[in-house]
Amino acid sequence: MPVGINFLINNTLLYDNVHTGYRYVHTEFNQGNPMFASVLLTENKKVRRELVANVMDHVYFLAGELGERTLRQYDHLNHARYYIKDYFREFGHEPWDEKYTANGMEVANVAVEITGYDRPDDIIVVGAHYDTIEDSPGADDNASAIAGLLELYRLLSPYRYKKTVRFVAFTLEEPPFFSSELMGSMQYSAGCKKRNENIELMICLEMIGFGSKKCPQEFPLEEMKRNKPPFGDYLGVFSLPSSSPYVSLWKDVYNAAAKRKIYDIVGPASIPGMDLSDHRSFVARGYPAIMLSDSGYYRNKNYHTPGDTPDTLNYNFLAENVHNSHLALRDILNMDKLVGPR
Repeated sequence: MPVGINFLINNTLLYDNVHTGYRYVHTEFNQGNPMFASVLLTENKKVRRELVANVMDHVYFLAGELGERTLRQYDHLNHARYYIKDYFREFGHEPWDEKYTANGMEVANVAVEITGYDRPDDIIVVGAHYDTIEDSPGADDNASAIAGLLELYRLLSPYRYKKTVRFVAFTLEEPPFFSSELMGSMQYSAGCKKRNENIELMICLEMIGFGSKKCPQEFPLEEMKRNKPPFGDYLGVFSLPSSSPYVSLWKDVYNAAAKRKIYDIVGPASIPGMDLSDHRSFVARGYPAIMLSDSGYYRNKNYHTPGDTPDTLNYNFLAENVHNSHLALRDILNMDKLVGPR
């Protein structure tokens, strides 16, 4: 077992770097504590190596061992759900299921949250779907994003922030449920609306593991190529026009700390791909939402095929996207106001 570095305040374990990294932290140990930065940066290379190993483990379990995760492969869909819920539980917060019935079968979204210490009713939702299209193991679509969701939660879970951050793994995003009321995120966002929750922003993770300088990058419109690399080795932040200020926010905060820049694309649903994920469900309920993605079929030709396998992904790229996103989330969760004059 690797030797960890522990910090104690009043005999309370703050940090224990043992395989999975961060463990338990005192409830008063939040980002306002001056020790936060030094703890986070301790053994940075080791933590990043663990992050690469962890995202790879998640993808190989979901897309390698389980494979197709659909109602047709109901056991696989449920195993993915239990895997996610167990990982959420491992880091000190109790997850919950939000169940419903689709085609006569019980399905569930899985959620866990870190309650804000100053503004607990202001909620940032981070979500990704864990199902697949039929006849595809779904490594990039969407095991890569579930791996990102799990590791973002792990990295953020020891600390507290001004706002609440909620992590949600959605079921049944793929056809034939996409855009219907049986889509997992449509069910979930309807529940948020019914509970009158203040969702300040929804961040959708959708295919975040395919990228390198060897990947050709396509665009739906010629003008979208402007000021972007000709190859697909970057993450994109996408939104429909109503959420464009939040794209600018994410891009600015993300790029302030990232070595590899994120690029933004905003456009209407009439442009193919702009609303092809769970962010659309939150926009439909009146919530702002953005999508983080490697751009799907504009880059990854394994999209929705049997070839979307774990060996096709770039795990250093995936881990870097997760690391940069967790730094951006830390900052956003402590902002009093996300957009407009501050």
